[in-house]
Amino acid sequence: MKLTARVPATSANLGPGFDCFGLALDLCNEVTIDTEAKRGVSWEGEGADELPTDGTDMVSRAMRYAEAKVAEAHGPDIFVLPPLHLHGENRIPLARGLGSSAAAAVAGIALAYRLLDVDAPASFAGTAFGLASEMEGHPDNAAAAAFGGFTIVAGEEVERLDPHPELRPVLLIPEHLRVSTEEARRVLPQTVSREDAVFNVGHAALTMTRILQDPHRLRLAMADRLHQDARLAIVPDVRAVFDRLHAANVPVCVSGSGPTLLAFERDRLPIPDPGEGWRVLRVPVRRNGVEVIEG
Repeated sequence: MKLTARVPATSANLGPGFDCFGLALDLCNEVTIDTEAKRGVSWEGEGADELPTDGTDMVSRAMRYAEAKVAEAHGPDIFVLPPLHLHGENRIPLARGLGSSAAAAVAGIALAYRLLDVDAPASFAGTAFGLASEMEGHPDNAAAAAFGGFTIVAGEEVERLDPHPELRPVLLIPEHLRVSTEEARRVLPQTVSREDAVFNVGHAALTMTRILQDPHRLRLAMADRLHQDARLAIVPDVRAVFDRLHAANVPVCVSGSGPTLLAFERDRLPIPDPGEGWRVLRVPVRRNGVEVIEG
């Protein structure tokens, strides 16, 4: 059997929606498994020369995690993954705040459940979200990767919504700068004031409304007091571009834990050139989350 999982990049937080908001982007990784090919793991595209090929990669680990969960539910030795070859075609840059690890976890779980044939296709998204969140620890990215569109996570609850059709995301990716999620978490304050918490609640509500109804008024709505300043402080070159975009009236936020910036473009307000060393990608919102295709 040959199966391919297609899963999108994701941008979490969107400014004030810290650990709650996610947006799926039409920049997809594809992972193909083939049970008739020689056992092994191979990669092409982003990270191809650095991802492990010994089965310790996130996709392989997620498949084994899903297999263990199925064994817990249905009994051991009833559903067992066969030997297979796994090949990943990666388009999502690694360690740039674009949900590459969540995409890998969601892909692996969806592939395992499809291969084991224990879940209806319609429930892949819910299963992939739940297990990827447990395994990877970032439900905001996992929700958008699993369901697509604009997602809101509150505990185990997920709401998926379709953004306004004029929402035009632009990714500004520093080519030679990476920030791990763990590093970006370490710099965050352990406590926040009531004033800052209230500020973010209000701006998160505004951001949600304007993503759905009025994307041209996102700039001030996406203000944040919980995480962005601390994260931008460790990447001063990114801070400079962020400030320049904001001063040019461009809606902009840190994508996930960074260092990528997520901006939103308008016809009469194009994104200024960030300069040398940056990759600029104009990618639409992806309506679909993870898909598994046979053949």
